[in-house]
Amino acid sequence: MSGSLVFVTGATGFIGSQVVGFTLKAGYRVRLSVRRQEQIQTLKDTFSAYPDKLEFIIVTDFTKPGAFDGAVAGVDYVVHVASPMVGKGVDFQRDYIDPAVEGTLSVLEAAKTTPSVKRVLIMSSILALVPLETLAGGAGEPFVVKEHANTKLPVDVNMDLPEGIPGHSIRYQGSKILAHQATATWVAKNQPAFPVVTFHPSFVTGPSLLQKRKQDIDSINYLVLETLRSGEVTVPAVMVDVRDVADAFVKGLSAPVPAFQEVLLSGPATTWGEVAQVAQRLYPDAGFKLQPSVGDTPSMVAVTTAADEVLGVKWKPLEELVRGLVDFQNSLAA
Repeated sequence: MSGSLVFVTGATGFIGSQVVGFTLKAGYRVRLSVRRQEQIQTLKDTFSAYPDKLEFIIVTDFTKPGAFDGAVAGVDYVVHVASPMVGKGVDFQRDYIDPAVEGTLSVLEAAKTTPSVKRVLIMSSILALVPLETLAGGAGEPFVVKEHANTKLPVDVNMDLPEGIPGHSIRYQGSKILAHQATATWVAKNQPAFPVVTFHPSFVTGPSLLQKRKQDIDSINYLVLETLRSGEVTVPAVMVDVRDVADAFVKGLSAPVPAFQEVLLSGPATTWGEVAQVAQRLYPDAGFKLQPSVGDTPSMVAVTTAADEVLGVKWKPLEELVRGLVDFQNSLAA
């Protein structure tokens, strides 16, 4: 309920900062976990309209057992967004799996021993619900992603991995699969007094609360804009606006849910050809090389039942999604 205290990890990230912003706008108070002292001032500046609703706590290493013990004392809701991003290291176990899995379990264990906690929300990914080879695409029908499909998704932590972005992407997806499996196992074993909701967004794009310069664009925003500029498809056209993701999290704080709920988050189904058509119409002088005639077959399709029917999320249409990214990027200094 409005006025309640929400503990949030990952507030210094692209998605996490928007989640915090939407949570504050909804009237909640927040306690934000950061790794370094200097991050506190950045967040104070970002959310300067809410000085009386901000608390901070420093957790330098959330992979350690008991990392969040005490950090969630007295909170009503726990929102865990922090997780390794693509390209953050090359050691599969140390740089991806351990932070994703151990960080999530540490949050859950801390919540279990905190009587005030009413609900735990965890940021996962659509990639946690699909086989590792799905991103490669290829001929054939797209993989239909559904909530609670209980698809067996093996991950070999000793697999040979390609160099560069493909290898990083596999490491990232593998960590998401294993972290989600660990969450489901933990819920089944511990039967906590609170529900656990896992959110599985597709490729998240849109305006950032933290980016200040054009050249600082990264992650999916970079890949989407690079696809528009170069005409070469670099990521599947399975996207969701970051503001819809943040809105879903806020709705997830109070919506009626079972003991364990997966929530897929993805905007209306589209193709890069449709994205190109919209971008060319909205920005005819931008020099975008992506053409409406580009041939791309979706590698996956998300069925967003829980977000639609339980949370009541109203997805931004494709035009607004494109504007959200391009207008924001154009507004920044070089």
